[in-house]
Amino acid sequence: MGSQKIAIAIVNSSSFGISYPEHLRQLEAFADLVRVEIPKGAGASVFHEKLGNVAGIIASVTPTYTREVLLGLPKLQILARHGVGCDNVDLAACTELGIVVSRVGPEVERESVAQMALGLMNAAARQIVEGHSLVRAGEWSKRAQLPLGVDFNGATVGIVGIGAIGRTVSRILSLGYRAKVIAYDPYVSAKVIAANYATKVSFEELLERSAIVTLHCPLTHETSRMFCAKQLDAMNDRAILVNTCRGEIFNQADLINALNSGKLGGYATDVVEGEPIGAEHVLLATQNVIVTPHLGGYSVASLRGMGETMVNDMTRVFVENRFPAVIANPEIYLEKSRMTVFRKANKEQM
Repeated sequence: MGSQKIAIAIVNSSSFGISYPEHLRQLEAFADLVRVEIPKGAGASVFHEKLGNVAGIIASVTPTYTREVLLGLPKLQILARHGVGCDNVDLAACTELGIVVSRVGPEVERESVAQMALGLMNAAARQIVEGHSLVRAGEWSKRAQLPLGVDFNGATVGIVGIGAIGRTVSRILSLGYRAKVIAYDPYVSAKVIAANYATKVSFEELLERSAIVTLHCPLTHETSRMFCAKQLDAMNDRAILVNTCRGEIFNQADLINALNSGKLGGYATDVVEGEPIGAEHVLLATQNVIVTPHLGGYSVASLRGMGETMVNDMTRVFVENRFPAVIANPEIYLEKSRMTVFRKANKEQM
């Protein structure tokens, strides 16, 4: 590679390179780095102005990379998601334009997100946040006014989506808490689910039987708004919902109605539609809600692994002329030769 380095933008990420600055130094060996913030609701022209000259993007959960946005990024060769989900990226457009989309493998965040889900589950089931607030307010004696906690031992817990994270949650719930775990996932067999300490059921049966439901499915056209008034009404009275995947899984108005009416016992979430949100968000004024600021992957081991993945992906593309290890748009393989996919573009930037 010539003396002129390629440009890599770190977009809307508050974590990459902060806890592990060595990841920045590794990239700076062959790239010029720039941190870029794209405001919520920004038009495509803002992307084009700020990112028009970059060859690589390290992308957070926001903003959304639409086809219109991508068309105005002519030098972009790789968009690397600093996370597992790619629902904010138009994968088909990336394939059409020859842009490789890489992502973090599920094993990197698996333990961290599973622990977060269980933490939220415990907090909602045992009134931990409410109890803490009482003590801070000097109202210890009011603990008897809180709803009684839900015991996990023997309780039926439903898991929606039993991939890497869901299986970890299932193992801990079954072996650690002695809960009765059931799971809905149309893409996983009953045999595999049984091997992961759960029983395969239909979505309808899961809603009817579960005292707690925890969500571990990706956001797709199938899962978007899969929880609306009909599904929420079908759940057990006072059931608890835990969400560490995406806020768009719910119809937010229906969810708020179910909470305010007392139908649901609680909602604990690490994700919100349209995040980041402000203090005025309607969900925060709703009864029995716990919201954390997307902390699922924010742990020592997870952030290190996510950062290492970004460094490895960029190194493979711009130094080794290879594809990243985990690709979100595998159709790109059909469009380009593995050994020549990046060579022409690399030479043009030397």
